[in-house]
Amino acid sequence: MANNTSTTRASTSDGLASLSLAVVGVARNCEANLRADIKRIQRAAEDVQTIVWLIIESDSSDETLTELQALQSEIPDFHYLSLGQLASKIPKRTERIAFCRNYYLEQLRTDPKFSHVDYVAVADLDGVNSELTKGALASCWERDGWDMCAANQSGPYFDIWALRHKDWCPADCWAQYRFLNLYRSNLEENLWASVYSKMITLPQEAPWIEVDSAFGGFAIYKKSVFDNGKYIGLTAAGDETCEHVSFHAALREKGFALFINPKLINAKLTEHTRQLSLLNTISRLIKTTTRNVVARVIGLNRAKTLAQQIRRIVR
Repeated sequence: MANNTSTTRASTSDGLASLSLAVVGVARNCEANLRADIKRIQRAAEDVQTIVWLIIESDSSDETLTELQALQSEIPDFHYLSLGQLASKIPKRTERIAFCRNYYLEQLRTDPKFSHVDYVAVADLDGVNSELTKGALASCWERDGWDMCAANQSGPYFDIWALRHKDWCPADCWAQYRFLNLYRSNLEENLWASVYSKMITLPQEAPWIEVDSAFGGFAIYKKSVFDNGKYIGLTAAGDETCEHVSFHAALREKGFALFINPKLINAKLTEHTRQLSLLNTISRLIKTTTRNVVARVIGLNRAKTLAQQIRRIVR
């Protein structure tokens, strides 16, 4: 089944006020950020005609369930389901996440309360959507021709594990890291080559980027795409892998168009890109200190000459 993009512009001709949106996600030990995340998404989507929520919880040891119960009493059409303690039956984290995501996927397909929904927002609830705004959300409907658009960050793009792009990140970054570790003992260099070097900053004014997979903590889908594919959290060999990749691969096989929308900003820095910023700061300090030491030892002019020679050799 090829994608049909002609309905996008027709369904949004009157703006967001004509749309019905479902917001879904999974939650585990999200007490610290859950309420703020839900309220932020609610504010960003307040121009949408109707919103229905479904959060799938499992394995929490904090007060996540208490927060979900409170939110259900406060927010219209807010629903959650707890699947209890899954870890003993599904010990691998990514397989467990995929199981929970497939539960909301099945509800989207079969539960009558989602029958009127036009679009589905899949959101992480661990604080990553700290910068999401109405303008960022509305930017998704500034163009058509898409079936999914995933978030960007105003700082470096962080979600490399979920990313698949033929030039940028064609394979599993952590599988690449494990492979490099077999042949090269410098784990820091291997980590940089596999993961951090791919955390580039995408300007908001950049064109949309078509991908084979992306997430970034927040993504908007046409609801119709959820009739295709499922989430799988393990490789054929039983290794953990990002569950979004398998779902998106099934969509791509059926002709659906997936993009990163550079204007769909949901965060500045995350726990992952804060580490990148620290690494860059350390690198700059090392370069500055080295340059100063060399300049003092052999003289500034000679240092400039040496630097030029080194650049020529590297090129």
